[in-house]
Amino acid sequence: MKSAGAIQKNTEKRASHDVLFSLYENAADKLILLVLLGSVLLFILWPIACIALRSLRGADGGVSFAMFGTVLRQYGESLRNSVFVGVFTAVLSTILSLSAALVCATARGWKKTLCMIIMLVAMVSPPFVSSLAYIQLYGRRGWITYRLLHLSLNPYNRWGVILMQSISFVPLNAMFLSGILEKLDEGSLRSARDLGASGGAILRDIVLPLIRPATLVCLLLSFVRSLADFGTPIIIGGRFSTLAADIYLQVVGYSDLEKSSAMNMFLLIPSIIFFFIYRALMRRSDRLTDASRTAQTELGLSLPHCGAMGWGMIALSTVFFVMIVLQYGCVFLSGFLKSTKGVYSFTLQYWDQLWRIGSSTMLRSVAYALIVSIAGTVFAMLFAYYMDRRRILGRSLFDCLATLPYMLPGTCFGIGYILAFNHAPLKLTGTAIIVLANMLFKQLPTSTKICTASLALLPEVQERSARDLGAGRLAVLRDVVFPALRPAFLSCFVYNFTSSMTTAGSIIFLIDAKRQLAVFKLFDAVYQGDYALASLIASVITVIVLLVEGLAFLITRKGENRRVSRT
Repeated sequence: MKSAGAIQKNTEKRASHDVLFSLYENAADKLILLVLLGSVLLFILWPIACIALRSLRGADGGVSFAMFGTVLRQYGESLRNSVFVGVFTAVLSTILSLSAALVCATARGWKKTLCMIIMLVAMVSPPFVSSLAYIQLYGRRGWITYRLLHLSLNPYNRWGVILMQSISFVPLNAMFLSGILEKLDEGSLRSARDLGASGGAILRDIVLPLIRPATLVCLLLSFVRSLADFGTPIIIGGRFSTLAADIYLQVVGYSDLEKSSAMNMFLLIPSIIFFFIYRALMRRSDRLTDASRTAQTELGLSLPHCGAMGWGMIALSTVFFVMIVLQYGCVFLSGFLKSTKGVYSFTLQYWDQLWRIGSSTMLRSVAYALIVSIAGTVFAMLFAYYMDRRRILGRSLFDCLATLPYMLPGTCFGIGYILAFNHAPLKLTGTAIIVLANMLFKQLPTSTKICTASLALLPEVQERSARDLGAGRLAVLRDVVFPALRPAFLSCFVYNFTSSMTTAGSIIFLIDAKRQLAVFKLFDAVYQGDYALASLIASVITVIVLLVEGLAFLITRKGENRRVSRT
């Protein structure tokens, strides 16, 4: 038997070890929090501040507003064009999104599955695909306008920009609205039917008013995304130019960062204003859908029974789905077709060309996407936990800053990084780090929201119980919080991977010539008129993203089946 002295010595040693371990955990906990908050300030707030400061710098080094007057004189027409396109695009895309969302929410069986598959493919496709398909289908030698209808039209104008922007914005908006529709209280719809209300009255007086805030969010986001879109006006705008396109040309052609910063302020200020409107609308939408159903099922409404409004939405959504099928069918086929004197034949010529000039580029794109997916997901999980559960001082400010990149124009965020990290002590331009950081923080808002939603399902009493049993802060994070966020990890991973493979606007100014990514090879091919190669690049990117999403889905299903079998 051990003596009393030995027991006391062991007890004191164990107590000393516990104290040291507790100090270590507290220090590590504070270090993690400091890294999270410092990163948000450095990689989000500082680049935005750099744009504002650079736009106000006068010729003598002092503060001056002269550059804003210069921008208004030289690019006033482009600014008006941006507003014109933004308004029409926002209205058209919101109408199409609402129609498509209602069709998806009310469809049954294979129809619903088909709609969701089309939406999924449209959501994961790279940028510029709509413009590429538009040229091939409706251009001067387009498959539909020239070969089918024997017309030779000029498609390069403002209406082409509006149409393609509207089509490309619909999938994300429709999926967002579908999620809101599935939260509607089924009891309200049944009560209205029991009281004799027709399908059209239910749609007009109950469904549409309940999702009005979400519809306004789609309208707002479409307008902001239209303002920030530079690729569509450059490719199919012809002589019609917007402010975002002029910013791109100003940076690439003249490297005039002062004028570019001032031009970006005309996009940045409205985006920040709309950001706060967006947050208010989202809070209102959440309040209206608080009486959500316990299980998400199809919306108990039949559009054919909703009168003229229902049939109108069916017609609009049908047009949208047909255009999407034509668009992506055209893109997938064009990479393997060769035209000889107007006759098409199958060829692998462009496939060989792709792997000669772009195999390393494609592998680099996948590698960057994987790095951002893992690092961005872990960062979002930690940030969501500290903001939601730890309730630190200044939580609202940091949460607002972390959400802000969602509304910022991509060109604005990219130029901000050039200005912020182009000199000592933190010179990152020309490296892969600046590209990865830009991707990560541009995608942080959505990743954080996904993790926050999963955290809401974890009762705080579990964390308190673990602490009461002697677990430290890091142990609670490792053994309680992270296992509960496993589904959110996969969702964030897929989102970050998809966005990293298809992002363009925010990193187009940061890519080094030696480190090209696939999406910019796609842009160069479209811009130079090499449509077959562009179609093949777009197809490969889409297939890679779909494979990763399918793998994540299988892992999720396998995990769910394992948990069910254990219970």
